[in-house]
Amino acid sequence: MLKKIYRFLGLLIGLVAVVAFIGYTVKTLTIADISHYITAPAIGGIVVAALLYATIIPVSAWAWKNMLADIGCHHSWYELSMIMGLTQMAKYLPGNVGQHIGRAAMSMTRGIAIQPFLLTVFSETLLALLAALVIGMTGAFFSHAGLASFASGHQTIFIPALVGLLIIALLLYRPVVPRLLKRFAPAYGNSSLAGLLPHSFTLLRALAAYCLNYVMIGLGIFLMATALLPEAKHDFMLLLASFSLAWVAGFFTPGAPAGLGVREVIMLGMLSASYPESNALLIIVCFRLATILGDSLCFLTAYIMLIFSRRAALSS
Repeated sequence: MLKKIYRFLGLLIGLVAVVAFIGYTVKTLTIADISHYITAPAIGGIVVAALLYATIIPVSAWAWKNMLADIGCHHSWYELSMIMGLTQMAKYLPGNVGQHIGRAAMSMTRGIAIQPFLLTVFSETLLALLAALVIGMTGAFFSHAGLASFASGHQTIFIPALVGLLIIALLLYRPVVPRLLKRFAPAYGNSSLAGLLPHSFTLLRALAAYCLNYVMIGLGIFLMATALLPEAKHDFMLLLASFSLAWVAGFFTPGAPAGLGVREVIMLGMLSASYPESNALLIIVCFRLATILGDSLCFLTAYIMLIFSRRAALSS
């Protein structure tokens, strides 16, 4: 009952956010504004952002490969990249469950049992959230607006405190995750595999990979914003923080496909502190186009990989 209420509220929040953002965009950005920025450098900036965004699939597949191998389930990076790339587009379905269902189905057909799949994807989700918070907090703190809000003494405390937080999180990970599994997946939480979680060094490498994902995406936003608005002064750390923290908000709104609407609203609130509303909206709308292009590129690449793998299997 509570899950149904949560999903309904998530769907409602996502719908309201989408309608509000679209209405605000239509009111703020005119056709003349948009057409003014349709230039070769701007289109190039969107393509570069899409390419950098697309790197999340091979990087995440590398992290997944290491976590699976750590619990005795060995699969190639090529195969896991293909699975993640093919199921990436399903996240645009309402409810945000299509991607996980498709990934689970493909994984089982490729010989990954449900329990190793569940354990590693559960770990991946928690680590990706932690990485988003770490990168988002770091970006927000070291952005021009963030640095202006703190005395210099606080800056020397921030990094050691953040490192300490990461160490505590990794130490608590193995004893806490089985309890979370019992809460959210009781069918597998009592399994003996609940204790067979990736070790701390593997988790640390996976966390570093997910942090790299956000940094690459932030770099893409920065390069795209520079191409769109060459005369504006851009704050890389603020752009990095805006997406990372907006991703967390979108994750906790399960009704919004790919966080649509929710992430844009959060990003708009953060970027409005340093950009005029029309410029902030332009960056956000173009970045959404870049993510769709990037996901499409990942799907197309993975589909070509699938064709080649089938041909190789038939010829062998």
